[in-house]
Amino acid sequence: MIKAKDAKAISRSVELNQQILDKISCIIIKEASKGNYRADITPIIYNLPHNYTYIEYLKELGYSIKDLDHGVHGIYVVWY
Repeated sequence: MIKAKDAKAISRSVELNQQILDKISCIIIKEASKGNYRADITPIIYNLPHNYTYIEYLKELGYSIKDLDHGVHGIYVVWY
C-alpha cells in the first residue's frame, strides 16, 4: 500500500512532462553518484511556463529547493 504523500506525488507526476522529469532525474542521479547533495536544474526548468508545478512535485518527493547556492542564483534540488 502506498502512502498518501506518495499517491499525491504520483498523481501530480501525471500532469507533468515525463521527458522533463527524466532529465531532472538524470541530473540528480549524476550528482548523487559523485557524492554531491545538490543538483542544478536551472537549465531544465527555468523557462518553463509552469515550473512551480515541477518544484512542488520535487518537494512532495522530499527534496528541498534552493534559489541561491554559493552566491549563484538558480534552481537547485537539495537532499541530505
